[in-house]
Amino acid sequence: MRLRIVGMMLAMAAVVMNVPSVRAQAAGGDLDALVAAAKAEGELLFYTAAPDAGAKRLADAFTAKYGVKAAFLRLQSAPLQQRYAAEAESGNMASDLIIMSGAVVEYAEQGIQKGWVESISTAALPVQRSGEFPARLNRGPTAIVQVTPWVIVYNTDKVSGADVPKDWADVLLPKWKDQLLVVSPRAGDTFQNLYGFIHEKHGDAFFSRLRAQGARILPNGSLAIQALAAGEGAIMLSTIAPLVTSLRQKGAPVNSATPEYNTGNEMHVMLTARAKSKRPNAARLFANYVMSPDGNRVFNDEPGVASIYDAAGLPRLYEAPRSASAGRRGQVMQALGVQ
Repeated sequence: MRLRIVGMMLAMAAVVMNVPSVRAQAAGGDLDALVAAAKAEGELLFYTAAPDAGAKRLADAFTAKYGVKAAFLRLQSAPLQQRYAAEAESGNMASDLIIMSGAVVEYAEQGIQKGWVESISTAALPVQRSGEFPARLNRGPTAIVQVTPWVIVYNTDKVSGADVPKDWADVLLPKWKDQLLVVSPRAGDTFQNLYGFIHEKHGDAFFSRLRAQGARILPNGSLAIQALAAGEGAIMLSTIAPLVTSLRQKGAPVNSATPEYNTGNEMHVMLTARAKSKRPNAARLFANYVMSPDGNRVFNDEPGVASIYDAAGLPRLYEAPRSASAGRRGQVMQALGVQ
C-alpha cells in the first residue's frame, strides 16, 4: 500500500556566452561545457519560497562546487509570482530561475506563452539527458525538487506528552476550545490544497467544528506561527517542519507532529527564458544541481523534508497535492465562516 501511494505521489509527484562553440555545447546538455559557460557568467540570482536555511545551504554548496556565486531572494509564493511577473512585464528580469510551490505548473505554462519561462522539458539539462533525474518528477514546464509534508504545530508550554495531536481530527477535542490558530484559506493555493485534502476525508463537519472551537483565523503562516510562539494559542494549522525547526532553534516554545494521512508542500524549479535571463547558463547549471542526487540531498538535508531520491521519509499515507483539492476552497471557507 505504501509503495502504491508513494508511487502515486511521485507520478503526481539574454546574456549568453559570446563564443559560439561553447554556447552550442552548453545548449546540447554537455555538463563540462555548461560549467564553463556558467563560470564565465560568474553568478546567478534565484527567487524562492523555500525556507531560508535550505535555500542558503543549497546556494553555498553550489558556489563551493562550481565557483559560481548564487544569491537568492525569499518570498512567499504569491508575492514571489507577482514580483516575477512585474519584472518580466517591465522588461527588467532579475531572477534567473525560481524554486516555489503551489500552482507552479500553471504559472509556468502562462510564462512560457508570454516568453518569460523556458520549459524544463526542453532545457536539455545533463541530469535529464543522462536519465538520472526521475522522469516521473518532470512536470513538463517544471520539475519537483522537494517534498515537505504538512505538520500540526503546538506550543510546548501548553501541549506535551499524550496531548500532542497526532491526526487532524485531534485538534477538535474540547480541551482545545479557544486555543486554535488557523491560517486562512486565502493565504494561498498551498493552504487550499491542504484544507481541500482534509475536506475530502472529513467534509464540512471538520471545518464547522473548527469554527465552533473558536479557531482564530490568521491571514498567513508567518503571523500564525509567531502568535503561537507568543502563547496566543496552543495549536496551529498548519505549516512545514523546517519553519518550526528554525523558530525552535531560536528558543521559541514550538514543536510539530506529522499526521500519517497527509499531503505536502512540493517545491518545483522553473527556469527563466534564456532570452530574458541575465545568466542563463548559470541558471541551467543551478537547476541541474538541485535536480541531481548530490544537490538534492543538500537542499533537503533537514528533518521533515523528503529528498526526491528517497521517499522513505514521507508519512505512511502521503498523497501528492491535487488541483481538485484546491477546488474545495469555497466549501472550506463557508464552513469556517471566512468571508
